[in-house]
Amino acid sequence: MSERALTSHHSALLVLLQDRGVFRAGQWSQQAVIHHGLQHGSQIPCIQMALQAHYDVIVLNPNDNFVDLQTEKERKGLLTQNVESPSRKMVQTESFLSLQQSLQCIPKRCSNTPEEHMAYIWDYFISKAEGKDVAFLVHGYGGLVFMDLLVRRKWEVMSKVYAVALIDSEHHVGHQLGSDIQLLAWIKHHCREWVTSPKPLDKPAATVLKKEFPTVSAGTEEHNLAPSSSLQSIFKYFRKSLKAKAAINFSRVPIVTRSSTKRKQSA
Repeated sequence: MSERALTSHHSALLVLLQDRGVFRAGQWSQQAVIHHGLQHGSQIPCIQMALQAHYDVIVLNPNDNFVDLQTEKERKGLLTQNVESPSRKMVQTESFLSLQQSLQCIPKRCSNTPEEHMAYIWDYFISKAEGKDVAFLVHGYGGLVFMDLLVRRKWEVMSKVYAVALIDSEHHVGHQLGSDIQLLAWIKHHCREWVTSPKPLDKPAATVLKKEFPTVSAGTEEHNLAPSSSLQSIFKYFRKSLKAKAAINFSRVPIVTRSSTKRKQSA
């Protein structure tokens, strides 16, 4: 999280949500890091570009869903709690060892799944950032996670998020959003997807299964390289969307004229 992500009222907020798997915070793909370097596999270029454009940034870690019990003391403490009950006194060696293995990792509270992690971060951090225009950049399974958040926190997300850039997303609008007319109308105007394709970057690439909002080519056929290859295009989309939002907000501000001022004074 950047230093003033939740306190500054004069900048937009960019939320980065990666694919599922063994990826850690700040990574798009471990394979891309290994084979193509940090410029393609990490989120560093994206974060740098965001900060240069005066965005604040929140980097999510939706795949960190379990706590490792690294010390023997922690393991013994949990084992004692589970074994001392009467039903556990007759436990055999095999079941005891099985219990010990199962306690190597325990689910994190409020973050058992990427979906829970996203909802928690929204409720306790993003939603509390007042005056922020929020944009999401999501990759792979992150698209499904965002759509889940949109359904869970419908009105909050629709009022706070001005643009969503999806990269080779695994979302399914029909299964997740159903026939909700308001949600379908919102994603049509606030979402854009970059998909793996042999076509040049930004060329239309809609399919029968993906036609709910504009879909264009990411400029590559490799899923792991799609974020880095489409990054410049995505930030152009964010700038354009933010300008459009600002124009709409400005048009809603009442214009004070001399005649209206005189009427108020005479009244």
